[in-house]
Amino acid sequence: DINANEAWNYWTNNNQTPGNRDIILASVDLGVHWDHPDLRNNLWQNLGEDADGDGRTIEGSGSNWYLDPGDLNGIDDDDWDNNESTYIDDLIGWDPSGISGVDDNDPHPPNSGGWSHGTHVAGLLASTTDNNTGIASTAFNCSIMSVKVSTENQQNDIYITDGFDGILYAAKAGYFSKGFSIINNSWGGIGYSQYEQSVINTCFNTYNAIIVCAGGNGSDTGWGESDDSHFPSGYDNVVSVCPIGGNNSWNHWATYGETIDLASPGENIRSCTGSNGYQSWDGSSMASPVAASVFGLLKSKHMDWNNDMIMTMVLETADPVIYSVNSENYLQGMLGRGKVDAYAALNTPLFPRFEYSGEDLQIINDNDGSINPGDEILLTIILFNNPEWGNATETYATISSLNNNINITNPTVYLGNISPGDVGINADDPFNILFNSNIEEEVVEFAILVESNQNGYIKYESSFPIILPIALAQVNLGDINNDSIINVLDVIELVNIIIDGSWNSSADLNQDNFINVQDIISLINIILG
Repeated sequence: DINANEAWNYWTNNNQTPGNRDIILASVDLGVHWDHPDLRNNLWQNLGEDADGDGRTIEGSGSNWYLDPGDLNGIDDDDWDNNESTYIDDLIGWDPSGISGVDDNDPHPPNSGGWSHGTHVAGLLASTTDNNTGIASTAFNCSIMSVKVSTENQQNDIYITDGFDGILYAAKAGYFSKGFSIINNSWGGIGYSQYEQSVINTCFNTYNAIIVCAGGNGSDTGWGESDDSHFPSGYDNVVSVCPIGGNNSWNHWATYGETIDLASPGENIRSCTGSNGYQSWDGSSMASPVAASVFGLLKSKHMDWNNDMIMTMVLETADPVIYSVNSENYLQGMLGRGKVDAYAALNTPLFPRFEYSGEDLQIINDNDGSINPGDEILLTIILFNNPEWGNATETYATISSLNNNINITNPTVYLGNISPGDVGINADDPFNILFNSNIEEEVVEFAILVESNQNGYIKYESSFPIILPIALAQVNLGDINNDSIINVLDVIELVNIIIDGSWNSSADLNQDNFINVQDIISLINIILG
């Protein structure tokens, strides 16, 4: 449904295996039954903790797998946080929650019922593919990091107790191991926290992490869709994923809204569970790792791209078909950019990244060097294409303003192709803008929309604001006919304004925003001195 087969062809057509074991996808959840036959071959093994130097941190065969005893030396061998008392023997991940809140190095959940959620997520992130076993993951041959963030002394309903400690560990461990990580969080709830947002910001900006979150399963008080805020999916610098069903259908049971970034299959999704089993589940918890796996596959193809580039290309190549299938007005724009599409993400060249460098303007028949009411200008803009990003092809820029006293005769200009590190300038085709003589604002805001790299529904878009000052003439109250003299002729003009219902700011002498007989009295008093 997300065109994974077509995406894999990028490798298989060249007799290569899709994915890359250096790509780390972290299941920050209830832990992972990492010895599952469909998971253990794709497990992230922290070779910084490989104390015995045998090139692995797990041992076993058949159904008997365990942490490598030769590596369990009670020492924080990699010590990437410069604190020898933390993260000791984190061979395959970490457990910030333990049994009752004390950290330990075994992220395996209890084998009792109800603890398979993180394992189901891990299977969708990076189960071993093309192994004649169980299921396939889009990431195909990437690595699973297990981070357990629920204390084991819980019964019945199991809650996340140490989620943001887990996110921070996954980001740091991934960064010091491979330079980045992709972190899936199939959990959340209501309530904004500045601390939690700060953790997310640190992981994204400092540790190059991509953080993917389940958007939510609808109302917290009962069954049914909801647009309530949900966290961590509602924070900045995360990718929030909502679930859709077969045939791109939104089946009105999950969370939608402005904070949703992406839609992904989330109904009847089969994946791994404890006791080496498999089950099909519904939920944004499933949609999120399906999408995160696409981020991993794209990173496999472009190891030199940073997290911002990977996120941009997955989001901007999403298929908007979900909005034609689900045409309800209230859903428009509320299910993210579209449905994640692995092939489109891999097959689309890196977008440009424009920065607005400024503008130049020429005032036609200028008298004072300022834009005055009634003036006409020619506006040239300068756009800089970031040298780290891609080529801009067939670039257009469109200017607009919500001010009714602005007339633009050529709102769209063509800027052509702009290479990384180059600039685009519309010097040969400037915007032509007329400021009406009755404009009253001292500043006018414009919006510049830049579009390029269009291929069907896929295109690059960016917008920039421009604010231009207007030099308004000083209003001389009472000089209604503007002859620099206040006399009986202005009284006659004022009477005519009242009769025909027109407006002249010089005629509102008492400044009450009405022109009437009270202004005539004020004008006569001025004339009489």
